[in-house]
Amino acid sequence: MTADTGAAASAASRAAFRAGVLECLTLIPSYVPFGLVCGVAGVQAGLGEWGAVALAAFAFAGSSQAVLTQFLQGGAPLMIAVLSGLVVNLRMAVYSAAISSRIAGATRRERMLWAAFLVDQTFISNETRHQRGEHMDHPLAFYLGCAFTLWPWWVLMNAIGAFAGAKLPTSWQLEFTIPLSFVAMVVPLLKSRGQILAAMAGGVAGVLLYAMPLKTGLIAACVFGTCVGMLVDTMLAKRAMSSGATP
Repeated sequence: MTADTGAAASAASRAAFRAGVLECLTLIPSYVPFGLVCGVAGVQAGLGEWGAVALAAFAFAGSSQAVLTQFLQGGAPLMIAVLSGLVVNLRMAVYSAAISSRIAGATRRERMLWAAFLVDQTFISNETRHQRGEHMDHPLAFYLGCAFTLWPWWVLMNAIGAFAGAKLPTSWQLEFTIPLSFVAMVVPLLKSRGQILAAMAGGVAGVLLYAMPLKTGLIAACVFGTCVGMLVDTMLAKRAMSSGATP
């Protein structure tokens, strides 16, 4: 690699990182209510202020934090609470499978970075980038730009919730903004009929299976929605092949 080639690659990597930062700046407002709620819940669960902040920093998983603290508040054993949080985060296995083929050549260190910051927002932002065909030679740099923006902000919002959450008016109903933030992220990505039907099927299944133990209804809904989307795409592809049309 020549000096000019190396400089160009470095500049492209920095550009990808900046693009990741800019991509996720629009998601910061959604972290405000979610982080505040999780910070308050951590303190109410008996973790203390710094314990709640540490949980946010090391777990970086809002839904898992919420489930874990709910179980602790209900008097469940610590191991059961932790396992419940892990079950909720099983959807990350679906995300991992989605990106596995794209990072097949990554080093072990790079794979650890992909895993450490894999959350709904970083995954969706990276999928959006991939669909646009941008920064294809530096996906990790873009991904780390996303993480650099979201992770510190998440920890900060949890810290504010932990140390000042008791002063927040309960009438604000901040919990209601959490699902709205996910809707705002996912809807723009629904472009094909398969994706739209998958989202609708997963949403309906999530409502119907909400009462399943240990929050496993969320995982079942994800699997069901994915299967519906794959089935629809397969049927449309077969129909296109038989008719010579584009699905």
